[in-house]
Amino acid sequence: MMISLFFLYALLAMSFTIGKMLLFYVTPIFLIAIRMSIAGTVILGMHYFMSRSKTKTSSFGIKSLADLKILVLLSFIHILIPYCSEFIALEHIAPSCAALMFNLTPFFSAFFSYLYFDEKMTFKKWLGFLIGLFGIGYFLEPTALSCAGLSSFYPYVLLLIAVVSCALGWIYVRILVKDRGYSPMFVNGFAMLLGGLLAFPISGMLEGPLAFPLESMRSFLTLLALIILVANIIFYNLYGFFLKKYTATLLSFVGFITPAFVALFDWLFLEIYVSSGFFIATAILGFGIYIFYQEELKQGYVAQNS
Repeated sequence: MMISLFFLYALLAMSFTIGKMLLFYVTPIFLIAIRMSIAGTVILGMHYFMSRSKTKTSSFGIKSLADLKILVLLSFIHILIPYCSEFIALEHIAPSCAALMFNLTPFFSAFFSYLYFDEKMTFKKWLGFLIGLFGIGYFLEPTALSCAGLSSFYPYVLLLIAVVSCALGWIYVRILVKDRGYSPMFVNGFAMLLGGLLAFPISGMLEGPLAFPLESMRSFLTLLALIILVANIIFYNLYGFFLKKYTATLLSFVGFITPAFVALFDWLFLEIYVSSGFFIATAILGFGIYIFYQEELKQGYVAQNS
């Protein structure tokens, strides 16, 4: 159901705010090292025990050398590169600006899906794209202008790298999950664990000695546990599950709603006023998604009962 996809991106929106708060305690690459190492270990552990409970044996094996190469590649393009780039950028900009940049993801997903899966972009799909972009732009115009008006272009270059890398990463996740038969938990857990471990020496070289915020450890651990639960465990595995039903392009397109959810959370938890434009933009965006989704059904990329 499409409602499930909106829930998925509400979780993603929450992770932007939590991530910004975590940067008050530690440096960005060190944060990614800790977060992904813990998250990968937890997810692989969950996968191990869940697979044993179902089959009495663990499904921990990698089927071929080619699959192993893809898994290692994923640790770079799906975890290490996009997350380090994003969180370094988050040191300098607001979460809403970062979320706005990630609205470019569907365009890169459509491009990569065309290259890898020969998924065609029709006139109605482009129309849905443009309607959705207009809707979110209508609501976020003041944010977009303030983001664009910043003197430093450096954070947005990093975010663009994150967006392209993330879009390509989900293509390979889809290959492993849908075509090669791997569990989303195993794929995500492996990539997170290896990506996190690789981030430790990089942090040591670029950020200096590794240090925990001992004076604020309780607050730091609480936020860290929350972002791992919300983003790494729930969001990533739900996204992997939905890749079995929907195309990567459709999933990333529904992500247009993420900045609006960021604004909604600002209103709910920080008492920042949300104008009526929020509801207008949501309606416009929903109409654009509907057009795009119906065209995917027509093309046969999405099962009618999904």
